Amino acid sequence: MAVKPMRIPLYVTEPIHSEAEHLLRSKTDVAFGTEELTREAVLERVAGAQVILSKTDPVLIDAQLMTAAPALRHVARHGTGYSNVDLDHATRNGIAVSIAAGVNTGAISEYTIGLMFAAARCLPQASAACLNGTPDRQAFAGLEVTGKTFGIVGVGRIGRAVVERVTALGMRVLAHHPRPSSRGLSDLPLELVGLERLLAESDVISLHTPLTAETRNLIGADQFARMKSTAILLNLSRGGVVDEAALHDALAEKRIFAAATDVLANEPVRSSEPLLQMNNCIVLPHIAAMTFDTQRNIAMTAARQCLATLSGGIPDNVVNPDALEHPKWKDVH
Repeated sequence: MAVKPMRIPLYVTEPIHSEAEHLLRSKTDVAFGTEELTREAVLERVAGAQVILSKTDPVLIDAQLMTAAPALRHVARHGTGYSNVDLDHATRNGIAVSIAAGVNTGAISEYTIGLMFAAARCLPQASAACLNGTPDRQAFAGLEVTGKTFGIVGVGRIGRAVVERVTALGMRVLAHHPRPSSRGLSDLPLELVGLERLLAESDVISLHTPLTAETRNLIGADQFARMKSTAILLNLSRGGVVDEAALHDALAEKRIFAAATDVLANEPVRSSEPLLQMNNCIVLPHIAAMTFDTQRNIAMTAARQCLATLSGGIPDNVVNPDALEHPKWKDVH
């Protein structure tokens, strides 16, 4: 049976933190989806939406979905990534896309350091060996990071926090940040370099860049060939930034020491994922921001952005400000 279109101003793709849900329900009419909904059901439910709160990446906010919601003028992302949103279509059609900027900085920067140590010291593998009753200590010799070179690709809010933490560990920092905002990094203890030099000299390479046309497959076979055989790759950006087939080959051929990735091109992680079979790769299910504090704060930030739009205002942290020039926003101050 077809679902009757819902004429509700706010649609949330999935359940969020209970405090944020309570805030939204107390201020407006809101409908919540689930991961189990079919694409057709989602298209029907967004029909009357002025605002969509987009939680996880697999729920695509593409041209088809936005067209199905003719009154839509704001997509609020539950986090800082927006690769699941067709930004060009949104901008052309006056749909502002906002992010919860800065809210997850502490959680993700701490997590990055944790992944670095876990990969360098073979901690998951050693733990698994203990569980299996086969802990051969000699098999888990790892690497030390003090005094080594940390290469970071992308130095936004999270990247800055990572730089501060690795510097405290006594690491030298090389950074590749091609965006104009690199001019604002002079206060950090790092050296801005080209990507090729960063790959060649770094002992740890950590990715913190959004997924765009320019960064898709930024790290592929050619880039792995430039890395040290003792290098560790950390991916805290998006799965599409790394060519996963090339990563698999580099790990299998021991051309790098290890990798740890919190993201994959196809999520959620499937048991058949080839990287799961690599003993020198840590694969995790996109949990960098999964702390109780951060999940509450992200949800509350996104909820307040939604309410700002529905009350006639402009949300903060809009990543496509040109959308605000559209006639949809002409009476908003």
